[in-house]
Order: sequence, then structure tokens, then C-alpha cells
Amino acid sequence: MRITVVLNSSAGTLMGMSVEEARDRIRDGFVAGGHDATVHVAAGADIPGELARASEGGADAVVVGGGDGTIATAARHLVGRDIAMGVLPLGTMNLLARDLAMPMELDAAVNALAAGRIRAIDVCDVNGHVFLNNAVLGLYPRMVEERERQRGVNNLRKWPAMVVAAAEVLWSYRRLHVEIEVDGSTRTIRTPILAVANNVYDEGLGVFMKRGRLDAGEMGVYVANHTSPIGLVTLMVRLLIGGWQRDTQLETFVVRELTVRARRRRIRVAIDGEVLRLRPPLHFRIRPGALRMLVPAED
Repeated sequence: MRITVVLNSSAGTLMGMSVEEARDRIRDGFVAGGHDATVHVAAGADIPGELARASEGGADAVVVGGGDGTIATAARHLVGRDIAMGVLPLGTMNLLARDLAMPMELDAAVNALAAGRIRAIDVCDVNGHVFLNNAVLGLYPRMVEERERQRGVNNLRKWPAMVVAAAEVLWSYRRLHVEIEVDGSTRTIRTPILAVANNVYDEGLGVFMKRGRLDAGEMGVYVANHTSPIGLVTLMVRLLIGGWQRDTQLETFVVRELTVRARRRRIRVAIDGEVLRLRPPLHFRIRPGALRMLVPAED
């Protein structure tokens, strides 16, 4: 198999080694598995261009090394095409990689893909923007923007910056006023957070944003009905320790399409962790089996 690997040079895991070392280890691992592999390293604004070249370069698979945002960028180039996508978990959360049962250690992940198989998974999009994990409206996109501001101003690492950002945003607690339409039925809601997930999250204690299925052809919609910061903080704690879906102020339902309307020119949407400002109405839909994935042989 001809494999092109695109690495985000700023990916968190790469901080423990030189870019050259990571590149050589990845290439050697795929070659040892019997593949023709090339590895390209790109940073920041250069990543979309490198991914576009990789998807047009005749490869059978494009493997992406980076966080969930980098992986979502790759999916936009590969969705609906006869090219498989693989992921190396080099980010902070690695949500998709975990759902695909990828090993978290670099060499083990390369070996798993080198001996892997191809399967189709669902993707979602909102107003044409593809996402593999989730899209979130309300307070969370503001937290992400404030987190990045804190990292730039105070030179904080990602998690401490997120704690500071959450405190800042919750202090000025505001709920989003929107209208949602599902299956021709419309209702108005006020919510601090509305999340749409590509397939439904599992339930249970100790389960953190885990999806047992990536090919069920359904979106999970999660609406927080909390009216105060305290209730939302409680939900966040439950997200970390498990049992969050049993929150009595959290409404959940399953759909294939969803429309969100609002009386504002733009709405912040965190799409796989990257914040965009989109013009409403927001049209969410799922595209079953639209992305071919290179995954471990037993995922």
C-alpha cells in the first residue's frame, strides 16, 4: 500500500522527541510492515496545503499525525473519496483515535495501522463543515477562544489555560437562545451548551466521551437545560468521572438531521475543537459510511 503521512509539527506528543526522529520512526514502521511510505511534516497554516497535496498524490491511504482538529482537516479532503485515512494520536484528547481503539504510543500505533484493515465510518457536517467528533454551541466555543488567549498572553499549557478560561466564561454566564427543528417539529430553547455528536456517546461510570459505534448513521444531540453556573459545573465534573448522561437537566435525543436557527448574524461553533463563526440557520446532517478509515485489524 502506498501511504503518505502528514505530521503536525506542533502536535503535543512530538514535544518529547525531535521531528526528525518522529518522522524516521514512522516511516521505518510502515516500511517494515511492507508499505511504500513517505512522511511530510507541516506546521500551522501549511497543514491544509500539505493534506491537499497528499490526497492528490496517488496514495492509497493518507495517515495524519496530530490532534482532533488536524484530523478533521484531513477528513475534509478525503471524505467521499476512494482514499483511506489513518490517524496517529499525537494530540491532547485523541477522541477519534480512542474510539477507533488505536494504541496511544507512537510505535504501537504505527504498527497497528501497518497491519490494519479499512472500514467505513460516518461523518457529520454543519453548513458544509465536516466533523468527526462533535460540534458545540454556547459557552464551550467561548471557553476555547479564551483558552487560546490565555495560552498566548500568560504562556499557559492547554489544560491550565482551559481551567482559567472556564472560570472566566462561567463568571459571565449566558444562555444561547435558539430555535431547533427536528423532523418538521420546531421548538425554542435557552441553553448554555448544545452539542451535536457524530454517533451517540456511550453511557456508564468512567466513560468519558466514548462512542462504541461510528457507523450507526445517527447523531446524538445533547442540550443542557442548566440555568446557573453551579449546575453546569456539576455536569462538567460528571463528564470527567462518568455518569454525565444521568444529569436530570441534560436532554438527549437521536436524529439524522437538525436545523438550528437564531436571531443573530453569526454563531460560534466549536467543530472538533476549532471555533468557527457560522451564519444561521445551521443545518446538521450525518453522512453514513462517507469516510474510509485505516484502523487496527481488531478495533
